[in-house]
Amino acid sequence: MDIDENQIRSLLHRPSEGLQVEVKNWLDPRTDENVASIIKAIFAIRNRNGGFLVIGFDNDTLLPDKYDLDESAESLYHIDDIQRIVSRYATASFEVGVALGDRDGQVHPVIVVPEGVRVPVIVKRDLILNGGKKLLRAGDIYFRTLQSNGTPSSARILPADFPELLEVCFENREADIGRFLRRHLPGVDGRAVEALLGTGGADPTKRLRERSFTLIEEATEAFQVAVAQHDQGAEFNEVKEALTMRVGLVLDPAKSDELPTREFMNKVSASNPEYTGWPAWLDSRSFAREADRAHVTDGAWQSLIINLDGGWSPHFEFLRFDPTGEFYLQRVMQDDLTRKVPPGTAMDVVLMIYRVAEVLAVGVSMARSLNWDPNDRAGFAFKWTGLTDRQLLTWANQMRGVGMSSGQSRSAAAESFVEVPIETPHSALAPHVAVAVGPLFAAFDGYTPSPELIETSVRRMIERKM
Repeated sequence: MDIDENQIRSLLHRPSEGLQVEVKNWLDPRTDENVASIIKAIFAIRNRNGGFLVIGFDNDTLLPDKYDLDESAESLYHIDDIQRIVSRYATASFEVGVALGDRDGQVHPVIVVPEGVRVPVIVKRDLILNGGKKLLRAGDIYFRTLQSNGTPSSARILPADFPELLEVCFENREADIGRFLRRHLPGVDGRAVEALLGTGGADPTKRLRERSFTLIEEATEAFQVAVAQHDQGAEFNEVKEALTMRVGLVLDPAKSDELPTREFMNKVSASNPEYTGWPAWLDSRSFAREADRAHVTDGAWQSLIINLDGGWSPHFEFLRFDPTGEFYLQRVMQDDLTRKVPPGTAMDVVLMIYRVAEVLAVGVSMARSLNWDPNDRAGFAFKWTGLTDRQLLTWANQMRGVGMSSGQSRSAAAESFVEVPIETPHSALAPHVAVAVGPLFAAFDGYTPSPELIETSVRRMIERKM
């Protein structure tokens, strides 16, 4: 199984719970009680379509838990032993991975649960203590849910969760069909299919597009105010000309009466699939530095995250979460924060596809979690700046750039807009990603990424195999 080391490093340095990430204190997989806890968590994550089980952190504080077991974590969480436990209790066996990462000198295991569930994972046998207590019951289904207590948890599935579970399984079955159609009917886009079916499809409306770009303008002003209030002008000047992506997401219809409550932000955080080590629309409320934490400003949650000191993951990012249905992301891209290429010289093609795909995936996930109807609309406006004289490269992973055309940008900026139905499965996002990145890549001597490159990149992202 491919495991992204940056993803694991991020999970250990900023652990947080969501629908696809569970944090547990130290568990001894040699005891029945802890085997039951591990199985419940892994099966729940698998039925939620994959994610991570992070071991060795206090559930409340999210700080590292003291290690006091008599064998090393590397020995207790050997992949063969964890896989044996999963296979023993799963009706449909599936592969898991175990990554070992360091936090403050202590090794922590992260169990990686793959996506792609087509049939719910069910407990196939009882696990009974000597006293007769059943820790696991044959026939039980576990699911990562908000239903049991309003926060992300792994629990025996409730009736209200079955529609989501069935949708996950259906989307994974549908994904193969969608890939077949996109591969063999590349000239037929969604609007053409709608026309063939007589459903009267149309281009994204002018109103939704205007709202999305207006959001970028207004949020850019809010960013400038935040930089001034936090006295971050010197840091901003360091990246003022850097490659920057701005995204304005507008959900239609708006919910004008919604308030920026903690419950709202909890749902936003829990819905994030965290496909990458630093996902789009990251909830920073629990960050160590107070200046980086999200707070309510002008009716929305807002955060300015700055770390340019060259630590394990440098970032410069501004975010807004408005419960009425407007979300903003401004990010300085890795191309200018890495030491692998000189700042201002490059833009990685595949890395940008990953980032745009994740923006769309997280956006529709947030909309669903916040109870927008599947038939409602999500409009994404993109604006990239700092493009002048950059070259298209694949510095993040050169092997994936073999045979890829290069180009240089003479333009300073590029914009695009794409409307994505909220019901769109993540596995079907590739055509929307193509629309979103088209104008950006065209600025580089007319470069157009192949449908196969976009399809493969989106699939690798949602399978966490980047």
